[in-house]
Amino acid sequence: MRQLRSCRPYAIGLLGGCVATLATTAWPQPSLSELDLRVTEADIAPQVRVRDYQNRTVEEFSVNNNVYMVRITPAAGAPYYLVDTDGSGDMEWNRGRPGFDLQVPQWALLSW
Repeated sequence: MRQLRSCRPYAIGLLGGCVATLATTAWPQPSLSELDLRVTEADIAPQVRVRDYQNRTVEEFSVNNNVYMVRITPAAGAPYYLVDTDGSGDMEWNRGRPGFDLQVPQWALLSW
């Protein structure tokens, strides 16, 4: 038992030396000019689908076919927003089911 305790500091020192050696001999990082940045502005710009109804206008905002926000503008009244809370692209309606959050409409109070 005494021999194992005396070996621990040496084992930790040896392991620390290996980690330090690996850190100094890591692969070189490419510069930003060498990277091929494939994300373009068109990839992240939202696509808006507008649907007109008799009493409201519905605008669906999506990126990569995932709807993240819906703006509903009633014929009389202020527009309100429904936002995808979990990022799945689906607007979940969980009314009346226990254990689920209710999707509450959101109004813009200030804008500039």
